[in-house]
Amino acid sequence: APVLSKNVKTTFKNRYHSDEGAKRSEEFFAKPVCAPRNDIVFKVNDDNNDVRYNTFGIQMIASSLHKKLFSQPSPKLDDKVKRQCHDQLKSFGLNEGKRPVTRSIDISLPDSMSNLPEFFTGIAEDQLKPYTDFIQQIVDTPVLPKLPTEWKRCPGWTKYGKDGPVSVPFPQCSGLVFDVEVCIQNGNNLPALAVAFSPEFVYSWVSPALDKPWLYNRAPSTDLLIPLGNQPKIVVGHHIMYDRARIAEEYSEQRSTFRFLDTQSLHVCVSGLENTQKGQWLAANSRNETLDKDWMKVGSPNSLAAVHKLYCGSDLDKSIRDVFVTGTHADIQAQFQSLTAYCASDVVATYNVLKEVWGLYRERFPSPVTLAGMFEMASCFIPTNKNWHRYTNEADNMFYTMQREIQHVLSNLADDALLRYHLDKKRTESDPWMFQLNWSTKKIFGVKNKKLSKKLQAEEDLQRNEELKNPSPASISDVINTVCSGTAEKPKHYLGAPEWYRALCPKASTYHDISWTRGPSEISLSTSIAPMLLKLACHGHTLYRTHHHGWGFLEPKSIDEARLDQSLVRSFFPDVKILDSIPDEVGLVIERDAIRNEEYSTRLENIKDQIPLITKIDDPPCMFIQHNFKKLSLNASHVGNVGSPLGKGFTVSIESGVISSSGGWDAEQVLTLGTGLTSWRNTRNRIRSQFVVELQESDLINKEAISKASEEKLGAILPQVTPAGTITRRATETLWLTASNVRPDRVGSEFKGVVTPFPGYCFVGADVDSQELWIASLIGDSTFGEHGATPLGWMALQGQKSDGTDMHSKTAAELSQGRPGLVSRNLAKAFNYARIYGSGKGLARNMLKDCCQDLSENEIWQSIDKMFASTKGNELHQLTNLGKRQALLHGMHVEELSSADITNLSAITGYNRFQLSKARTSRYAGGSESAMFNKLEEIARSEHPATPFLKCRITRTLEPSVIQKSYQLNSRINWVVQSSAVDFLQLLLVTMKWLMSEYNIPGRFALSIHDEVRFHVPLEYKYEAALALQIANLLTRSFFSAQLGIHDLPNNVAFFSGVDIDRSLRKSVKDECVTPSNPHGLSVSYGIEPGEELDIFTLLERVNVLKARKELPS
Repeated sequence: APVLSKNVKTTFKNRYHSDEGAKRSEEFFAKPVCAPRNDIVFKVNDDNNDVRYNTFGIQMIASSLHKKLFSQPSPKLDDKVKRQCHDQLKSFGLNEGKRPVTRSIDISLPDSMSNLPEFFTGIAEDQLKPYTDFIQQIVDTPVLPKLPTEWKRCPGWTKYGKDGPVSVPFPQCSGLVFDVEVCIQNGNNLPALAVAFSPEFVYSWVSPALDKPWLYNRAPSTDLLIPLGNQPKIVVGHHIMYDRARIAEEYSEQRSTFRFLDTQSLHVCVSGLENTQKGQWLAANSRNETLDKDWMKVGSPNSLAAVHKLYCGSDLDKSIRDVFVTGTHADIQAQFQSLTAYCASDVVATYNVLKEVWGLYRERFPSPVTLAGMFEMASCFIPTNKNWHRYTNEADNMFYTMQREIQHVLSNLADDALLRYHLDKKRTESDPWMFQLNWSTKKIFGVKNKKLSKKLQAEEDLQRNEELKNPSPASISDVINTVCSGTAEKPKHYLGAPEWYRALCPKASTYHDISWTRGPSEISLSTSIAPMLLKLACHGHTLYRTHHHGWGFLEPKSIDEARLDQSLVRSFFPDVKILDSIPDEVGLVIERDAIRNEEYSTRLENIKDQIPLITKIDDPPCMFIQHNFKKLSLNASHVGNVGSPLGKGFTVSIESGVISSSGGWDAEQVLTLGTGLTSWRNTRNRIRSQFVVELQESDLINKEAISKASEEKLGAILPQVTPAGTITRRATETLWLTASNVRPDRVGSEFKGVVTPFPGYCFVGADVDSQELWIASLIGDSTFGEHGATPLGWMALQGQKSDGTDMHSKTAAELSQGRPGLVSRNLAKAFNYARIYGSGKGLARNMLKDCCQDLSENEIWQSIDKMFASTKGNELHQLTNLGKRQALLHGMHVEELSSADITNLSAITGYNRFQLSKARTSRYAGGSESAMFNKLEEIARSEHPATPFLKCRITRTLEPSVIQKSYQLNSRINWVVQSSAVDFLQLLLVTMKWLMSEYNIPGRFALSIHDEVRFHVPLEYKYEAALALQIANLLTRSFFSAQLGIHDLPNNVAFFSGVDIDRSLRKSVKDECVTPSNPHGLSVSYGIEPGEELDIFTLLERVNVLKARKELPS
């Protein structure tokens, strides 16, 4: 059987900056010699006699494996509860028949895993030793060492003690409070100086490049970074991951012995603000108002200044910080003493915050897994090679190529519009898009001819202007030659052209100016006239731009709102295309400022007596006929003005055809190219600013990597992740954790695909299948004590897309209201997750309105009400004794009533709803998710809301002691689900760390993107790492079930559906990541072959083959 064997492997070492340090490091990493162990043995169980099903027809893990994971069986359900659950499943059309038998896996596990809570606590505590002791030593230090009166400006580390400043290779201590400063302006992201405090000494570090600025022109390498030595060390800082990226030892192939504690993350966990609260706090602070609300007294934003003010009560002076942002190396040299003192003051502030927040964190997060998981998240590592630099260059080249093509087409469209105007002025002005442009021209005065009298000069100027008004050119070239006036020495700026055209043409001092480009070369998609030249429409309605309300279109009024002769409107309104497309009984409205043409205003003035709806004509003219001006909006809840319908917020609308072009094939191509540029335009600066450190041969260990270091330009990026960046404790980062997946039409969207491991390595990872959905359904199933007892739980485990019994297919059918395909399954998935995260009907209405704009408001609300009744259920309120009596008098022998029924009862009896029902005692019933929401609200409304798994408390700013129980309830429900998902991730990472250490699998954690995890592992250990990841998932899911009182686990969630083994960080192992900047795919362009995705059975077969060939290390 496949085995994870525990043997001594000391091939991998870390590189440090001294022989003594290297020796200590080798001792630290060395494992005690032990005989081969076969602790974890896998066996595929094909014996159907060991197959188990629960009450609801769900196949569970094999009984032999169950006995090893769960110390006790789940309690049996009584008959009444069984009938209740069966009836509810049948009411939702869910067939409880047994699915085909799936092969199960039997694993012989070590005895230490028989009690999972103790097992996880034990391995987490082992991983935290000795680091928590180091933290406590810092916290227990009564007074920090005294600051020096003068800082020594000497490259490298300087220690300040009783004997004065002494140069040292690195701080020789077990704990540091640390801060790094960088010269942003021209420092190439390299550190300029740093200050660190230990309980005994103060340290300062000065970059060797500070006095040799030319070193900053080199590519960043480890010799320009900060060495911290080799011994195990805790490094504390505020947003410490920024500082970690400047530490040399962190770029080793194998993880260093350092652990990083982020006081910002500690604060967010303990006293972080929800988004609405953050806005209110900042608004009150900006107005210098007293922060008098209870939650404001226990919370603050995340900056060091705000956090220090909250915990320590004093302000920080951050004014001198701007020198690092806008200054140069010379400025830092000139102000070295004051800038180093500023850096030291930040370290002192961080230490003061740590002393206050550490105890609160340990009290509110009692499980050691939480802190150990944060340490793992703070060890992200992304290898790079020459592919990264090639990718950024090719994405840039394609971006500018497509941008030039867009500019060329737009320039041609502008020239074409000018030509058409000169050929047929009347027709152009009646065009629904062209009439919005400013066609006025400036009078041209020719160069004075001293031989001509004033009268003849005036006649010549008059004749020239008449020629410009009524030319007969053969081409646009003739038009431009006609409107470009002036002498060769002093050209006129297109004085004969319309104002809109002149604004697009660059000015030049002389015709000999080589930088000058003739024609409308200053046009792009961001210019205001681009939508008009492209002839954009929304739902077929011409888009207009108004001064006060931005972009919009004309929406017909109802017949009761307007009574106007259609023929009269048709006689002067230029938008004939719209009038032809709408019913005869409705007309249109032009918004104020929409038209500025003097001739048009005069015509309105002449006919205003004939149109009773026109009440005022002024400058600018205002006309109300039979349409309403409807503002273009980013989504159904957006109320602001839209600057451009070609902005990134309308990419989806352009792709779906909601916003389209009537300007022909060229215009449609511009729209296609424009959407393709959005990804690179949004991420380019973040990608270009990544701190890539190139590694030298001396920085590497693996022989294959060493041999290719120079040729491949091996390097690494340490993502500046905040381990707990939100109140849900989700990690945050500006690029790697936020960027979308690759899109074939998006320039540069393949950036994760071009990330490859070092030579001799691969990425091993998995995507946790429907993580939040499974967690939420498990919480609901715990109401009855068995998996699949609720409709949501059954659909999450047994539902199948093929027969429409999965959750997302059910929701799509509900929203479509008998019109198949109206709402897709993918869209229904978004509705489901939004609802599980606590969003209400308002957001659901906006989402449905955005995707189904043809539905009326009434139809939208009917769909939403039906979906919520079917999923969340009806909200029932407990009646007071008075309410029960009144209900009984009116023929209702009940203890609960819905809101609508209570309102009716109140109207009949005269008692108000507060007299008839108890406050905040509602529950949901009748929906597929009712049990889940009742459990989530029970947790969210409790006195001390905590996750049901690792018992992590919610931030103090959302606890009922400082806010009302109903305030921000949706945020607290969202917190329960998402924070539980963080519990899952931390358990998975801690277990994987233990397995890789215990069974000597070299490698390190690379990255976690939401519910994906990736590890950087040597190729010869890839299958061992994959098996370890499967075991980690099994143990984590088993622990989750046991914590909710369900001592069993469904067979189909026990293991990952697939573990990826790949040479790329892409989402799918087969994805070629074809984009405009990577048209030939990863295989051809970068030599990255497809990876392999292995389920547990295929993985075991691969391991067996390798063992037979003796390729698996013994």
